[in-house]
Amino acid sequence: MKEIAGIQFNKDASGKEQSVTIDLKKYGNEIQSFLMKIGAIETADAFEKRWSDAISGDELVSRVQTHIKTLPWKR
Repeated sequence: MKEIAGIQFNKDASGKEQSVTIDLKKYGNEIQSFLMKIGAIETADAFEKRWSDAISGDELVSRVQTHIKTLPWKR
């Protein structure tokens, strides 16, 4: 098989090709759709999912102020 920079075929003891190592820095964009199709990667990783659910600093301040107003303060 033709040798291509960034792709290495791994063989077993009998010389039969068993697996392939692909340089993701070089071919990552091209192989990404295949990896998503087989479920090896998700469209958004766990950090991105949590980040999209996060609130802004202004929203946090608003929620805290609203909560403080509902506390039963004793005078």
